[in-house]
Amino acid sequence: MTNANTNPTAKYYVCEGSADAGVTKVTPTNEPEKALQIAQASTEKVHFVSTVNPLADEVDDET
Repeated sequence: MTNANTNPTAKYYVCEGSADAGVTKVTPTNEPEKALQIAQASTEKVHFVSTVNPLADEVDDET
């Protein structure tokens, strides 16, 4: 049974960086639980999960 609240094609981006440099690393995943695990394990001062890749104009990870 599929959970109606989740989109099976959704992509999650774990964004990491600093207040000075901004987002410097983006890790894509299709699993929200995995995204949360990566974010919780981050040692960067700034880290969050997004459904939009903030570096999309700079990095093409859709291929």
